[in-house]
Amino acid sequence: MKDIFPKLPDQDDFLLNLQNSNYSMQTIYNYARDLCIFAVYIHFINVDFKNVTKRDISNYKGYLRAGEHLKDLDKIRGKVLKNVDIPIENKGEAPRGDLRASNDMGGMNTPLDGSEKEKKDTGVFETDFLGEVYSKVYGGLGIYGKPINVSSRKNSGLDFSSINRMLSSLRSYLKFRISWDLDFPLAPDAIEMSKSDKRVKKVASLKDLTRLIEAPMEFEKDEKVAIRNRCMLEVLFATGLRISELIGLDIEKINSEGKMYVVGKGKKERAVFLTVRSLDWLNKYLGVRLRYAFTDRDEKNQPVEIDVLTRGKENTGRETYPDGDRKYIEMVEGYRKSGYLKKFDSPALFIPFSGGRAGKPDARISTNYFQEKIAEYRRKLGIQIPTSAHSLRHGYATYMAEKGASPVALQALLGHESLNTTSRYVHASEKFAEETVRKNHPLK
Repeated sequence: MKDIFPKLPDQDDFLLNLQNSNYSMQTIYNYARDLCIFAVYIHFINVDFKNVTKRDISNYKGYLRAGEHLKDLDKIRGKVLKNVDIPIENKGEAPRGDLRASNDMGGMNTPLDGSEKEKKDTGVFETDFLGEVYSKVYGGLGIYGKPINVSSRKNSGLDFSSINRMLSSLRSYLKFRISWDLDFPLAPDAIEMSKSDKRVKKVASLKDLTRLIEAPMEFEKDEKVAIRNRCMLEVLFATGLRISELIGLDIEKINSEGKMYVVGKGKKERAVFLTVRSLDWLNKYLGVRLRYAFTDRDEKNQPVEIDVLTRGKENTGRETYPDGDRKYIEMVEGYRKSGYLKKFDSPALFIPFSGGRAGKPDARISTNYFQEKIAEYRRKLGIQIPTSAHSLRHGYATYMAEKGASPVALQALLGHESLNTTSRYVHASEKFAEETVRKNHPLK
């Protein structure tokens, strides 16, 4: 059967070549997404890839800038859903959150684990690997069945930095065609990048970031959700992790030293270090997490006392815990050494306690859920500077730098290949900039 969705010539070979070259699944997914969007574009303007011109590329930039790709993706996705079983995010409802590609290309951030699942032979996908990739792409792109005026739909299109990343993917694909001696309509360098607006990126004050991190204990009605979300925010700011790295943490990574090894972009492993404060909150959360180790057991048969959420109550009804008590971290360390952790229903550190995902093997907190929670806390606290999980990573770098952290050390901690990338994260706050002028200006 002929493919029922637009693809570029030899696109499958390009993706398989990335896989064979040991690229991460998330990187492969990002390339597939970007190339599929371009394929949809030339499909609707009725231009064969071999006839693509510089004018088409210029118009493509405007197409993305205006957000027209969302409408066309809806049309294609509707056709795909009628012909092949593709998982739909949120059961056919519009994915929650901003559907434009974010600055780190995580706009449709659905991590792929590379597992090959048995699929019905529809003749649409050549391999299970490609089926997994394309089902993720067309299961999450567009906003199928939702009118353009709903609040969850963004119609302002992509910013110039996101557009440039889309063009960069196209350039890589053209370089692949050249290296494989395939015909190409344009040289990669003929695709000119857009001039991006150089705006000063703002990071909320340390005081506001601290209020945000502490917000779950004030705004969450469910005690275990409050502790979990507080712990996630504490770990995020203590380590500078990417949100995907935080969500992907397994409970076996935990130890009382607070040193963890995580695998980030490009499958690069690095060490991150928890602070004393974040370790204390991790210990509190583990007291809750261990009550959900086995979904088919009642509380008294879980590997933790059932009174963990009832001891130490103050008059406010909120939970209190002794500082420095690492009992549950030590318990997890013991379970890891004995192999008991492998028997848990989910290896994930942060798990959902309710909803359709709760209690399922490998269940993890959704990225969209956590981002929306951060946005909710920010609104309730009245923090004016837009703040997301990635903003906490920026804040981590900024305020570590203000305290004198070496840029080279920050590069290692953030997992950047280039020091230039790290420099973009270290945004000197206005307060720090002002202090520098007052202290160092030659004409005081």
